Amino acid sequence: MKYEKDNDMSYDFTFIGLGASNSLILLSLIKKGLLINRKVAVFETENKTSNDKTFCFWAGPDESIVGDLAPIISHCFHSIKVSQTNLQNIHEQPYHYIRSIDLYNHTLQTLNQNQIEIHRTAVNEINCENEIYKIQTNNKAYETRYIFDSRPPNLLLIDKKEIFIHQSFYGLHIKCEKDVFDKNAFEMMNFNVDQNEFTQFVYVIPFSPNEALVELTRFGKVKIDKNYAERVLDNFILKDFGNFEILSDESGCIPMTTFINPPNQSKRILHTGANANLIKPSTGYGFKKMHAFAEAVSSRIESNKLEKFNEITLDSKSRFRFYDKLLLVILLHWPSKGKSIFTRLFEKQSIISVFTFLDEKSSFLQELKIFASLPIFAFLKALYLHLKIKNWLRHVFAFLIVTTYLFLSTWNYQLAEYFIYLVLIAGLLLVGIPHGALDHMISKSGKTSLFIFVIKYFIVICLYFIFWKFFPLIALVVFMIYSSYHFGESELVELDKKPDSINSHFKSILLGLSILSFIIFTHFEESSLIIAKFMDISDFTYLHFNFTLLSKIAAILSFIYILMQSILSKNQAHIGLIFLLLLGFKVPLILAFGLYFIFQHSTNAWQHLKIGLNMNSIQLYKKSSIFTFGALLIFILIAFYKHEIINTNSLIANFFIFIACISLPHFILMHSFYKTKLQ
Repeated sequence: MKYEKDNDMSYDFTFIGLGASNSLILLSLIKKGLLINRKVAVFETENKTSNDKTFCFWAGPDESIVGDLAPIISHCFHSIKVSQTNLQNIHEQPYHYIRSIDLYNHTLQTLNQNQIEIHRTAVNEINCENEIYKIQTNNKAYETRYIFDSRPPNLLLIDKKEIFIHQSFYGLHIKCEKDVFDKNAFEMMNFNVDQNEFTQFVYVIPFSPNEALVELTRFGKVKIDKNYAERVLDNFILKDFGNFEILSDESGCIPMTTFINPPNQSKRILHTGANANLIKPSTGYGFKKMHAFAEAVSSRIESNKLEKFNEITLDSKSRFRFYDKLLLVILLHWPSKGKSIFTRLFEKQSIISVFTFLDEKSSFLQELKIFASLPIFAFLKALYLHLKIKNWLRHVFAFLIVTTYLFLSTWNYQLAEYFIYLVLIAGLLLVGIPHGALDHMISKSGKTSLFIFVIKYFIVICLYFIFWKFFPLIALVVFMIYSSYHFGESELVELDKKPDSINSHFKSILLGLSILSFIIFTHFEESSLIIAKFMDISDFTYLHFNFTLLSKIAAILSFIYILMQSILSKNQAHIGLIFLLLLGFKVPLILAFGLYFIFQHSTNAWQHLKIGLNMNSIQLYKKSSIFTFGALLIFILIAFYKHEIINTNSLIANFFIFIACISLPHFILMHSFYKTKLQ
């Protein structure tokens, strides 16, 4: 299709959509005189003639949003009733009501006064060439330098680990036969309606003694059905307010999600509205944030700081995102719990405290008091699920293990040592050995029988064990090289990096070596004794004396490298790695290594195998069970070699030799797996 291009159709700023967010940005820019001598266009397909939604917000009389929008604030409430509690005074932060049609008409009138063009056509495509963006419509092409894009986010981008539910609503503007409303007070969340296995409540916003908007809202995965909502509202209104007539209705749906939409990849296209993450996930409120965002945008344009135009955002404290996630987990998995949570919240807290909390302006102490008044068990379950979804539960377990060990070591050192062995045995049986016992599943030589594969695998283990006994130093160096590569490669895969280039191979070795070096050199005395045991050296004291300072330097340099990689990768996966390494700092070497090997390396590899083999954990356990048993037999043989199991250092040394021997063929097969099945 050919597009007609008019040379006059070149703009400085272009707005796609004329919803609340873009309207507020335009009004803010016009107020500051920032569109004078600039050519501006708005693309909006819908010419609105009726009210389809309302915008409500709480704000003090001196806040800029009240002054800016005073001409279209049709109602202001100074009292509130929440969840059937007593009426509360909110003179400090009155509740303001704006009809969407009033905002639209006000913006439209302002645009006309400032001769800003409005195109009643949809934007089909945006292309960029030499920092000039070409907007394609059905039959014309327009050029622009900067774009404000309010089109809704692409829900297909939402990861399965993210929560997405709806805040759907249906409301009736009614007129009652009698005067039944206090026009200075509104009711925020009345749960005295059928919950229908969701969280459902009614808003009542009065306009006069006998006229009000009565709206049914649902938090849940399934949107509210209009016919169902009409029946619920009809029963509610007749029971509480008597006979009525319907003047108009409104409906809508607001996304409630933990998904954070990334900035537009084009440097001069700014997401606005829901696409700019301006909707608070736990409540659906966004109008006040949209106004603050509009002020932030106009301030950036006023100061001419547009080098990162697409990244303009509001500062947000991460802990509030965390609170939102916990509530959304509850509303997703136990939706009927919402009624008790919100009821308790408004019973135990003043409405001003709640407003401050929802505005994300509360102190941490205030937040603790709020959560202390809520059903704590529901939030603990939500926290557990959240940690599980984010794959952080293992780090909690690791922390509890270290805490338990430190407590036991101050009370009974022998008991603490037994606890370490218990943890290692459990970890190795659950994931450490099973992830390696799946090597027969990832072998490329599909024509080779399983029996031949096992024989070859066992021969490699035996030969390498013999090599350890005759050439322990060389065997140790070889082990450090391939295990460094193996550990590093696994970490890069976890960061979604492809191990398919010389640079990636070098990074794998360096990262894995840094991990091992940090563990070894932060436990240098223990490592020295174990190395001495490898080599049958009775006294290794001189090595400890000469290399103590160098070991500290090596540990620090290793940690700095891992930390740098974490910062450069901008990925949370490295945060867990650093956390586990630091946890192991003050525990014995074998537990420090076990924390990394079990809770980081083996757990990550298990997840990689689930994806690459397209199997769940139960299926993988079934496939690995017999080979896990075989690996345990090998460990018993190595552990009892020369009957040295009574000696702790000998046992640890043999444990590491066991890991080295079974990991050599595993390393080769996993490298092939990462190159093929995960690409």
